[in-house]
Order: sequence, then structure tokens, then C-alpha cells
Amino acid sequence: MRRHQPIAPAIFFLALSSLLQAQSTALDQGVALLREGHFDQALIKLEEAHRASPRNATIENLLGITETQLGHPDAAATHYRNSIRLDPAQASPHRNLGFNLLNAKDYAGAEPELREASHLSPADPFAHYYLSLWALGTHHDAEALEQASHAGELMANDPEAGAGLAEADIRLGRVDDAVTRIKSLEAANQLSPVREYSIAVLLSRSGFYEQAMHCFQRIAELDPSWGNRYNLALALLYDGKPAEASTLLAALHTERPDHADTLMFLGSAYEAQQKMPEALEAYRAAAVADPSNPDRTLDYTRLLMDMDRYDEAIEFIQTDMMETAAMSPLKLRLGAVEMIKGDYVAARQAFQAALAENPELDAGYVGLAQTYARQANDTQALQILAAARAKRPGHYLLEYYFGLLASRLGREQEAVDALKQAAKLEPNSPDPSFELGKVYASKEDWPEARLAFEHVVELNPQFVAGHYQLRRAYEHLGLRDKATQEAQQSQALMSQQREESLRKQREQGVSFQPQASAETSSQP
Repeated sequence: MRRHQPIAPAIFFLALSSLLQAQSTALDQGVALLREGHFDQALIKLEEAHRASPRNATIENLLGITETQLGHPDAAATHYRNSIRLDPAQASPHRNLGFNLLNAKDYAGAEPELREASHLSPADPFAHYYLSLWALGTHHDAEALEQASHAGELMANDPEAGAGLAEADIRLGRVDDAVTRIKSLEAANQLSPVREYSIAVLLSRSGFYEQAMHCFQRIAELDPSWGNRYNLALALLYDGKPAEASTLLAALHTERPDHADTLMFLGSAYEAQQKMPEALEAYRAAAVADPSNPDRTLDYTRLLMDMDRYDEAIEFIQTDMMETAAMSPLKLRLGAVEMIKGDYVAARQAFQAALAENPELDAGYVGLAQTYARQANDTQALQILAAARAKRPGHYLLEYYFGLLASRLGREQEAVDALKQAAKLEPNSPDPSFELGKVYASKEDWPEARLAFEHVVELNPQFVAGHYQLRRAYEHLGLRDKATQEAQQSQALMSQQREESLRKQREQGVSFQPQASAETSSQP
């Protein structure tokens, strides 16, 4: 028995509404059978009517509708194209053909047919509705929203399209409109936890943490599985509610004591509340639960270093290096800790060990050079970086730090060349231009210094030191008004610098649990 898909009301009723007056008994019967959903029998009668009137565009269109319902898209397309050829001014065959192509995900083929239907019948809400679906499928967010605004009530009957429009709003930054759509879908009970999950993740990735948190809250209320509560805890953390997040994460930790991500986020939540002993213990437990992941050790030792507990950090890193295969990051961290402590010999050994394991670690060469630079041996540091540059040309870190050291040694032209190269390699980084400006300033080449510092604040308007140096350049060039402006800007920026490291740490670890299907969401 052939299974028939339900007839699309837009195709069927609008097509029938434009029928010519019945021309034959066969056509009457075919239309009646089509209305009743007896598509096999309707096809027989409509083919009989077609034989009697082979150049009738409306009968061709009706045959296309019938073949569509019988699951024969190629035959339907032939009839629709015949109808268009016989009567190009009729909108419905264009719309119906476009609808079939849209269902087949042939977006390139569907677009011209749907646009022509909309052109021929501008007031037809179905043409706008289908064009909105086409725009959603091809990521033309603004057009999807524009076409939907002309589709009348049709969108209200399509929850999936409504959710797609909410996502389009989010991508365009129209979060208030998105929230209105989401609440409407929720109120009508038309938004499943699975669909709301994808919206919530998009909200979070777009930085709309409060709105994401409300979505995750509803999901957890509908299905309080461990994964859904975990996602809510992360959303609370990203929304700046660490106390609520830590309470929920602590409860989740008791259910899954060895889940390292829970422990890491719990540490982050405690740290945001300045509960350092609790944060330290959570980070340590995450490192123990997941010893093969060096990031866990890096989180723990970072906080130890912030608390000036360098010996503990060194001891933990050395212990952890025996248990993990990915040792290069830990050796780099060990070198950094030893260097902060002032044990440059030990730091050197750690950086050399990291480079022996992975000679492509630019940070290893930079760290090794810094151990000499911190002992005022800039010449030896520069030789290390010069050798690394020869081995690995075109690497930003090596060019940048070589430029810094060359500048310190008064080798100005080498510094300028290296810093210019670094700026080319990382055109969005203000640091090379900042150092370049300082080199020009030391030579009292104020026009070049001005250009460099203007580029710095263009790339990063929050760069306080960049504004300060630009002020100096303006003063030396006699541009007093501009100099005053930069001084005021520096003052204003200096009063608002803080609180980004935890946010970055959390965003690096974004790991929402995937939304499970209804059958599996309650499983542990």
C-alpha cells in the first residue's frame, strides 16, 4: 500500500481557488477526488481531462499537485513546467514547483520559481512563507524575517520555522525579537527541549547569557536530567551568577564525583566569589580526575602561582608530568614558574626539555631567551631568538620578541624590520605597532611614531598605554588639542580595567552537554 503525504494546503486550496469553471465530467470528478485525498483515482480522471484539453494550464497544474501527493516529484515538476509554458502569468505553478524543489533542498532551483510566484501574486502569503523557508535554509537571515512578516498566520502554524526565525534574530543581534518569539512558542508548548537547546547554545555563543540561562532553566524544568542541570549551571556561570552556579555544580559533583569539567567550572565559580581555598581544591580535584589533560594542571597551578605558592605549583607539575603523555605544555608552565621564582637554571632546563620534545614550540624559544634576558644577558637571548627565526621563519612570536630585544640592545633597524614583520603576521595585534612606535619615539621620529600609535588605538581603543604614547607624539608635533584628548582618554580607561581572565577561562571551556532524545534523557 502506497503511503501518501498529507496534501499541502497552500498548494491545493490556492490552486483550486483559481480553477476555471468545470469543463468536463472527468475534470469535475478529478477535482472532487483530489479534494477527498483519493489521489490515485484523481490522477486517472485528471489524465482523462488532460487528453480532452491538452493545452489547459490549470489541468497541468492539478496533475502536478496530484503527482506531488503521490510522491512523484519528477512527474510533478514536468506538469508544473508545462503549466508555466502554457500560461506564464499564472503564479500557482511557479509556487508549487518552488515548494517541491524547496522540499528536495534544491534551494538554487526553488529560489527563481518562488520569486516569480511572489512577483506575479504579491499578496499571496504562501509565496512569502515559502521564500522565508528558502531564506532560513540558505542562511539569508534578514530576508527570512522580511518574508515572514508578509506570511500572515502561516508562520504561527509552523513551530520549526518560528524557532528558525528566532535563531535568525539572534544571529542579527535582535535578541528582544528573538525572546518574544521564544516566549510565544513556549506559551503554545511548541518548543521541544531539543529545539530550545539549540537556541540556548546559540544565545550563549552570541554572548546573550541571561537569555540563554532562561532557556536552559526551562529545559531543566521540563527534563531535570543531569545533563540539563549541568547546562543550566554553566549558563548561570556565564550570566555572572557564580553563587547560584556553584550551588548547582556542587550538587552535580556529588552525583558524578569524577566529572572533571564539573570540577573545573566549580573552581571557576568559587574563584569568581573569591573563595580561593574552595577554588583551589576544585581545580586540584579536576586535575586528579583527568590527569591526561594538561589544561587541568594549568588551571590549578595558575591559581597556586596567583597565591605565590610556587613550590607547590612546581611539585604538582613535576608529579603530573609522570602521569601524562602531553608534557610540552606542562614543561612550559614549569619553566614559567621557575622563572617567576628566579631559578633561571631550572627554568632553562624546563624550556629546553619542552623544545626537545617539540622543537616547533615558539613559546619554548621565547621562554628560553627570557631566562637570559632576565639576567641582563640580552645578547645571549637575542642569539637564541635569531637561531629560532632562522629555523622557523615567519613566526609571529619569534619576530615580535626578537624585535623587543633588538630594540633594547639599540639595534634599531633590526628591531624595526622584525616588528614590521610581526605586524604583517598578526595584523590585528596592536603590540608590534606599539613597540614599533616606541622605537620611532626613541629616535625622535615623531611622525612615524604618531602613525604607529594611531594604528595601535585603532586596533584596540582600550589600550591605555597606546593612548598615553599617542599623547606624547601629539605633544611633540605641537597638536595640543589632540594631546589633551588622548590624556583624557587615558585617564578614563585607567579607571576601568579588570575581570576578563575568568570570563576567558570559562569561555574556553564551553562544553554544554548535548541535548538527549526523550528516550535517553533520564539515563545517568
